[in-house]
Amino acid sequence: MLSADQLRQLAEPLPHPSPDQQRDWAHAAASYVLEHLRTLPEQPIGQSASRARLEALLRSPPPEQGQDFPAVLDEFARQVAGHAFRINHPRFFAFIPAAPSFPSQLGDWLCAGTNFFAGVWLEAAGPAQVELLVLDWFKDWLGCPPETQGVLTGGGSEANLIALTVARDRLPFADRARAVLYVSEQRHWSVDRAARIIGLHPDQVQGIPTDDVFRLRPAALVEQVRHDRTAGKLPWAVVANAGATNTGAVDPLTPLADLCRECNLWLHVDAAYGWPAVLIPEGQSELAGIGQANSITLDPHKWFAQTYEAGCVLIREGHRLTDSFALRPDYMQDVLPGAGEVNFADHGIALTRRFRALKIWLSVKILGLSWFRSLIDRCCRLAEWAEDQLRQSPDFDVLCPRHLSIVCFRFAPRTYQLSESELNALNLALVESLRLTGRAFLSSTLLNGRVALRLCFVNWRTTLGDVEETIGLLTQLGHELLVDAASRSRERPE
Repeated sequence: MLSADQLRQLAEPLPHPSPDQQRDWAHAAASYVLEHLRTLPEQPIGQSASRARLEALLRSPPPEQGQDFPAVLDEFARQVAGHAFRINHPRFFAFIPAAPSFPSQLGDWLCAGTNFFAGVWLEAAGPAQVELLVLDWFKDWLGCPPETQGVLTGGGSEANLIALTVARDRLPFADRARAVLYVSEQRHWSVDRAARIIGLHPDQVQGIPTDDVFRLRPAALVEQVRHDRTAGKLPWAVVANAGATNTGAVDPLTPLADLCRECNLWLHVDAAYGWPAVLIPEGQSELAGIGQANSITLDPHKWFAQTYEAGCVLIREGHRLTDSFALRPDYMQDVLPGAGEVNFADHGIALTRRFRALKIWLSVKILGLSWFRSLIDRCCRLAEWAEDQLRQSPDFDVLCPRHLSIVCFRFAPRTYQLSESELNALNLALVESLRLTGRAFLSSTLLNGRVALRLCFVNWRTTLGDVEETIGLLTQLGHELLVDAASRSRERPE
C-alpha cells in the first residue's frame, strides 16, 4: 500500500520550471542564438581542443540539485560552443558543410517544442501528411514516377543503408553470397559501411574506374559485369554519384540507367549533396536521368539550407520499403494504417521518429522555391568564379574542373620547382595554416595521389568577398610556408 505522503506526491506533477521561468529561459536561449547568427561572419571559424583540455573544462559529476539556467547557458557558450566549428560560417568551405535558413531553424524549434511522434499515422496524421507532401515535392523535382515512396532519415548514411537493404531483399537468400555491388572509386564511404552492415563480404564490393574528371565509366562497368558473370558471380547493384563528395562529379546517369535495365541491375544514385541542382536548368542537364534510378539518397541538410539532421531515401517501387521494414508486433496492433495512410516507421530503420518534415515544409512555404533556386545558382556561380581566379593565378593548379559547386585545386607556385611529395606536404600544411587563422577553413582530399584542396559552396551567406579573402589568404600563407621551409633548409648543417 502507498502511504498518504506518497499519494500526496503523486497527486501533483513533479516540480518543473514555472511558466515565467520557461519564458525567461526561452528568451535567453533565443537571444543567444540570434546574437550568434548576427555575428557569425565576424566570428572565428572555430577551434578544437585536446581530450585532456576538455576533460579539465567539463568533467564534473552530475549535480544532485538543479543549477540556474543562465549559469549553464554561460558554461555552454564558453566551454562547449567555444570548442566547435561554425559549419555555417560564410568562409567554411570544408567537406560538405551546412548553412540552414532561419525558417528551417524555426521549424526545428517547433519540432522540439511540440515533440510530436512521427512514426505512425494514428498518433501523427498531420505530421505524416506533411512528410508525404515533402516527399512528393522531392519526387516531382527529380522526375520520379508516382509509385515512388520514401522516408526522411537522419542523413545520407542511413538513407544509403535503407536503399541497399531494399535492393538486397530482392535477392533469394541462396544467391546473396555471390552478389556483386559495383561502386565508383569516388563513392562516399557510407556505401562501404552499408555493404558491411547488410552482410556483404569485402570482395563483393567492386570498385569501377572513373574518367579524367572523376565520373564512373559505363564501359568499364560493362566489362566488369561480363567478367563477373563468366566467373559465376551475380552482378546485382550499382551505386552512382550525383555530386561526389570529393569533386562534386555527377556520373553519366542516363547511360547507367539504360545499362542497368539491360543487365537487370539495381541502380542506386547517391545524390546526398548534389540533388538540389535539379532546381536550375544547368543542374537539370547535369543530373538528367536521375529519376530513372531504382533508389535515390538525398540530404536536405547539405545544399537545401536545412538544419541537421535531414536525410531522405526514395524507392522507385515504393512497396518494397514496407516489404523490407514493416513488422507488426503485438504491442503495435493498435496502429495498423488505414487505406492511403502511411506509418513511416514501416519505411525504414527507426520506429521512434521526430517530425523532420516540418522544417523543410516550413522553410519552403516561407521562403518560396525561388529562394532555393537562387541558392543553387548562386553557389554554382561562386564556384565558377573561384575556378576562374585560381586558373588565372600563377600560384594554383586546378586539379578537377568545377562540378556543381565544388572546385578542387592545389597551391603550386610556378616560381618553385617542387616534387609531387613536396607539393603534397605543402598543401597539407597550408590547410592547417589557414585553419589556424580562424578566418577560413578548407579540407583536403587525394585525387590521383595528389593532395587537393576543396572549395565547397552551399552557404547562402557566402559572397565574392569571402572567396577573394580566402584565395588571398591561401596565397599569402602558402608563400610564407615556402619561405620558412627555405630558411630552415639554409640553416640545416651540411
